[in-house]
Amino acid sequence: MTQNEKTEDPRRAAILQAAFDVFVEKGFDAATTAEIVRRARTSKRTLYAFFASKQDILTALVRYGSQKMQPSPDLPEPQDRAQFLAVLELFGRGFLTEFLHPERTAMYRLAIAEAGRGGASVARELDVHGRQPVMRAVTRFFDQAAARGIIRHDDIATLISVFFSVLIGFAQLQTLLGTEPPLTGDAIAQRAALARRATERMMEPAGT
Repeated sequence: MTQNEKTEDPRRAAILQAAFDVFVEKGFDAATTAEIVRRARTSKRTLYAFFASKQDILTALVRYGSQKMQPSPDLPEPQDRAQFLAVLELFGRGFLTEFLHPERTAMYRLAIAEAGRGGASVARELDVHGRQPVMRAVTRFFDQAAARGIIRHDDIATLISVFFSVLIGFAQLQTLLGTEPPLTGDAIAQRAALARRATERMMEPAGT
């Protein structure tokens, strides 16, 4: 975990950091709380004071990544077409930066590896606390735009699909496989701008 990911209590942060390392190195099922405690240089009593189980630790890790990829909870509702598109581009830039973050990539690699071993815990947590909250937040934002007459409500699903398809493209696959170098900040900004333009081209006024 990065410095920005430090939680208020340093003991909890140490446990999460240790758990992340152990999960990635050994796999979720093979990871033990004893190993996590050893690396965090703490006690099981302290671990269980913060987390009820190993699954609870995993959930906390995934939830944190999900929260960073979501639009800000105090994001203003779109008032017009220009603001809607500007906010969408800013969200796309932040989302893609976090989505391709090395630690998020490591979690997806872990999910794939665990699925191959017959385990579904990591993939389930990534879906429930990763993909689903992001999609709910984005859908709410598009619903607000539809309520303002910026877009047609019937087009929401298509517009969201276009936006994410253009924004992500093959970037995640290439990152997972390591076939291409990580996207630079400039490349991510270009992707977000391109996703915005693609979405704008698909938009029709709500009254049409």
